[in-house]
Amino acid sequence: MSKIIGVTPNDDFTILISFDSGNKILLNMRNQIRSLPFCGLQDIQKFKKVHFEDKAVFWEEEHTACPARLTVDNILFTIRDG
Repeated sequence: MSKIIGVTPNDDFTILISFDSGNKILLNMRNQIRSLPFCGLQDIQKFKKVHFEDKAVFWEEEHTACPARLTVDNILFTIRDG
């Protein structure tokens, strides 16, 4: 499985995810930010504070122990079901 090497947040609540294989995915998060795990990201400034590691993208919230997180598998399922 490819590793994430870059994430670019956009003003329209999409993120461009770059993989070490050269592939890129544009993930539309507009529906996800309405759900409970991601509702704190409805502020575009918070949304743009996205981080990544090898197999996941995540947002760290100041007042919670559990960051909003999407693994590569979650991302692929979201695209498939969308």
